[in-house]
Amino acid sequence: MKHKVLLVDEDSLKTGMITDSITEAGFEVVGRVSCEDDILSGIKICKPDVLVIDMESPDDYIFNQLVEINKISPRPIVFFAEKGESKVIKKAVKSGVSAFIVDGLTARRIKPVIELAIERFIEMQSLYKKLAESKESLEERKIIERAKGILMSRKNVNEDEAYSSLRKLAMGQNKKLVDVAKNVIQMSELF
Repeated sequence: MKHKVLLVDEDSLKTGMITDSITEAGFEVVGRVSCEDDILSGIKICKPDVLVIDMESPDDYIFNQLVEINKISPRPIVFFAEKGESKVIKKAVKSGVSAFIVDGLTARRIKPVIELAIERFIEMQSLYKKLAESKESLEERKIIERAKGILMSRKNVNEDEAYSSLRKLAMGQNKKLVDVAKNVIQMSELF
């Protein structure tokens, strides 16, 4: 399966060379937008797997667009630039760029750079997912602990008995333990 690429560049004279290089590297260019255009609209229309950006000197406008893209429709982003001061590189990383290559785009660099960006993106998405799952699990534990505390004080039972009561309620109602714990907390707030 060929990965679909949306090309974002500022020099329409170079577009043909870049498109040819991307195609020769085994990718399919599904569209092109200018750096001044709304890239998110291009993504909605072309549905690319990867963004490849070629821009001499990145600016805040492009980085702000990339931040928005990563919130709404994240995907690997490869950025080729002529200039790479450290503040620009930091902005690139914060905006979600998967690979930032200084000194421009060359045909022989395209394939490994895009492949690296895709793999790096997949790895980062996996880490974000694990982080979100950990946060959710921690929040659920807090809710369950709070509900156990309410049962312990209201029913004058120990922690194991409170937990056992929550589990019995959850099994009896065919609900998740955290949902039953939320109900216990809500009921305690009524009285």
